[in-house]
Amino acid sequence: MQSRTLGSTFIIAGTSIGAGMIAMPLVTAMVGFRAAVVLMVVNWLLAAGSGLLVAQVCCARKNVTTLFGAASEQLGRPGRVSATLATICLPYALCAAYIAGAAGYLAGSLEHWFSLGLPFGGEAIAVTLVFAAVIQAGTRYVDWVNRSLFLLQLVMLAVLLVSLLPAVDWARLDSPMTSPHYLAAALPLFFTSFGFQATVPSIVRYLEGDPKRIRPAILWGASLPMLIYLLWTAASNGVVSHDALVQMSQEQEPVSALVISLSETSQSAGVTTAISLFTALALTTSFLGVALGLFDYMAEAMGHADSVKGRCRTAAITFLPPLVAVLLVPGAFIAALGFAAVALVVLALLLPGLMVRKLYGGCLEGWQRMLLWLVMGVGGVIILAQVAVAVGIMPRLG
Repeated sequence: MQSRTLGSTFIIAGTSIGAGMIAMPLVTAMVGFRAAVVLMVVNWLLAAGSGLLVAQVCCARKNVTTLFGAASEQLGRPGRVSATLATICLPYALCAAYIAGAAGYLAGSLEHWFSLGLPFGGEAIAVTLVFAAVIQAGTRYVDWVNRSLFLLQLVMLAVLLVSLLPAVDWARLDSPMTSPHYLAAALPLFFTSFGFQATVPSIVRYLEGDPKRIRPAILWGASLPMLIYLLWTAASNGVVSHDALVQMSQEQEPVSALVISLSETSQSAGVTTAISLFTALALTTSFLGVALGLFDYMAEAMGHADSVKGRCRTAAITFLPPLVAVLLVPGAFIAALGFAAVALVVLALLLPGLMVRKLYGGCLEGWQRMLLWLVMGVGGVIILAQVAVAVGIMPRLG
């Protein structure tokens, strides 16, 4: 595999792997390991297929540099409006999830290790201020910090898998599904964990529009997270009891509860450190990456100057909405990840499917049209599932 293709594979995989995988053991406990594996495979196929769809559009339109640009050019005003709303809602939902997860992890850790019971709202505000300060420092600083932390995150993940997998009780993975209704809530969350499609236009440009390099980069880039997710859920759900994980998913700070449980199960100082570091790093790298993109987008959209005053105004627009959402709905880590899936479906499945249909509608064979409608249809199912959970028709996770 050539250097650029390999680098593109890691960019795609790194974009997917993040804080969402922390919630996977909790969700897996609710739906059962076997059902979770099926959901992972389905969403992996969807992610790979949608990535190829986006690449197809970008290869056909060499001047396209973003999903927003492609939708605006191919689908006119409806595409531009849909892409704009999805582009804004996705990072806001993810930022809310990361604030909730980081604040909950901080609250649970302080209470467990130091017996400090601080209010959740104060910790959410503190977490937001810290990340806002880092983003204010500029893209170059964030890039340096994020790259270093991501490499350390991968090392910690490797340490965890090597330590936990030998201790797995495989009988625990045969635990039954708590309720089939939880599948509706799990589907959007798993799809969010394969969200890399916004990077595909940049990958296409980086690989000079060569399909022979683009296809393997997307397929391998989508497959690497799939493998890591399988190992992670098997390790976590195989060492912690099913009942304990189900109980954790209902707590206000499920992230810290999971970390503490894994630490106590391992009974090793090294593993405890690795678990704590991995969780903190996963939340940090995901938050920084999403928040930086949203910050730059808002600065450009609002026309704010690159001055102290301008950056402070942009930071307020970037961080206040998700912070307010978290303060109004504490413990919304898993729920916010589910809401992010709706915007991701629009960007990654519906808009690319419609663009490919418009570009190649007359040239597509019957099976290709059927596959295209199947992809968009599953995207519609994911949105309906999240709506059903949001209005209370289906039970929510957490």
